[in-house]
Amino acid sequence: KIGTQLRSVLDRLHQKHEIIGEVRSHGLMLAIELVTDRKSKTPAAAATADIFEKTREHGLVMSKSGADKNILRMVPPMCIRENDVAQVEHALERVFSGY
Repeated sequence: KIGTQLRSVLDRLHQKHEIIGEVRSHGLMLAIELVTDRKSKTPAAAATADIFEKTREHGLVMSKSGADKNILRMVPPMCIRENDVAQVEHALERVFSGY
């Protein structure tokens, strides 16, 4: 249930921010692929590094992955609650607002 809610958050972000090329999820494992161009899917490695640092500043624990280090992974703890999803969404909105 929480994984579905978090996926909905990422889907909304994907619609609003061109830098997000694709979102993927399986349960509570979520990934955000960052690109400079959605058509060519050119990896946005530098922006990913910057966004990664900003997520930490906003209290989110994420990791970078992928061959080009342009994928942000989020694997929240199993104890995450529904009211935590709104905090995650708010933090991600602030982080992606500059992109």
